[in-house]
Amino acid sequence: MAIGVAFGLMGAFFMAGLYVAAALGCLSLVIMYFFSDAPLWNIMANKAWESNTSFILVAVPLFVLMGELMNRSGMGEKMYQVISKWIFFLPGGLIHTNIVSCAIFAACSGSSVATSATISRVSLPSFRQRGYSERMVIGSLAAGGTLGILIPPSISLIIYGVLVEESIGRLYLAGFVPGILLAFVFMVMIAILALVWKDMAPKEEGASFKTVAGWVDRIVSLVGLLPMVALIFIVLGSIYAGIATPSEAAAFGVSGAFVLAVLMNSQGVTAPLLSKFLLMTGLINVVPDSFKEEMRSQRQPDRAVWLATLKLNGEIVQTAFISTIRTTGMIFLIILAAFTLSFAFARLGISQDIADQITSWDLSPTMLVLVLIVFYLILGTFMESFAMMVTTVPILLPTLEQAGVDLVWFGIIMVILVEAALISPPEGINLYVLHGVRQDVDREQAALANEIAKESTIADVWIGVLPFMACMGIVVILVMLFPQIALWLPDLVKGSR
Repeated sequence: MAIGVAFGLMGAFFMAGLYVAAALGCLSLVIMYFFSDAPLWNIMANKAWESNTSFILVAVPLFVLMGELMNRSGMGEKMYQVISKWIFFLPGGLIHTNIVSCAIFAACSGSSVATSATISRVSLPSFRQRGYSERMVIGSLAAGGTLGILIPPSISLIIYGVLVEESIGRLYLAGFVPGILLAFVFMVMIAILALVWKDMAPKEEGASFKTVAGWVDRIVSLVGLLPMVALIFIVLGSIYAGIATPSEAAAFGVSGAFVLAVLMNSQGVTAPLLSKFLLMTGLINVVPDSFKEEMRSQRQPDRAVWLATLKLNGEIVQTAFISTIRTTGMIFLIILAAFTLSFAFARLGISQDIADQITSWDLSPTMLVLVLIVFYLILGTFMESFAMMVTTVPILLPTLEQAGVDLVWFGIIMVILVEAALISPPEGINLYVLHGVRQDVDREQAALANEIAKESTIADVWIGVLPFMACMGIVVILVMLFPQIALWLPDLVKGSR
């Protein structure tokens, strides 16, 4: 009885468009009120305290803030320009740049939404000027953004680790190879489609790989990747070296992102100080001749320059904090509601009934995972990915443990399925983020051209992501057939269990 009421109400709440946290919280209270004599308000208070005081969850707002600082400081734009110099020659041209840029940005931010928003805002105007297929461009941006929740540091892997009480470090290591493999499969698919449909992407021109000048240009441009490399080293290096926990590493990452954001947006102050330092030390003589005159002509910053620099950096930090608070509030409210629902299901025996029912089917671990893959693909078409994870994992955990499923291996499959949910029509959140950015770009370009902005529909976004969802299916199958794709690196670094 309780199971039927619970899932009936859950479906009704989500179909009615109720906010995820409100739907889960209301469902918890309703079923506890009618089917249990437990004191509801004490339970809510206890769960609010337990779920939101977990030390490991401190990493969530910190990684979100790090992504926001990177997004708003211009690091993503510089990275995109550098990568385009190296892979322009591939079939599909600069569409590959979206995937590589997203993969690198994901290794710093841990946020799918931040990755999609950053790279799409940088790239969309450029692709339109060059005449690329907009559906394929948007599809690659949507799919590339999802790499942010598989390639460490990943907020979703942290949440999953908390839900199943699994090592975050082991989960992070397990995400590396599948994440890189998924990016590679995306790029292969883009190349194949570009060879089949010649008009999908124009042939790009760039500095020749056969000349010294071309190589010098590319190698010098790698300086633009130094901020990203520094953040990856700070965050992941501190975790794997045993110097910091994921939460502490996130704090290091935020500090590094803040310093880099300020330096990148203070050129009016830093450039004159740098030129003065070079002149005083004599290092000006090793600077290329084309820059020497510019260095010597730098004037020391006056009060107006200092004030403008402080104002710009203040606005970057302020908007990053506001966006982080908004995102973190949403995540933690969902976590509170999900933990309360998990307690209600456990108290009423719903979780155990579901586990017993699935166990009675006598499925092998592989068959069980196949059933869950179909379940999550269907669920992802109408349910938001984060809510899908926190709602279902606590319920399925007893079943997975009884079947002897490796929780690290299943966690990677789970996260890939959550990625698919992020770009799964009609509810994928990345689709709406991209559609919003696309409309902003339309309005900006129309304003510059003094024209009326054209109307665009989200249908193009839905069509563009379908080939990339097929790529995710391929990677899920490979991870299922060859579990060592996910387990080899954590076993190598931390030892087999």
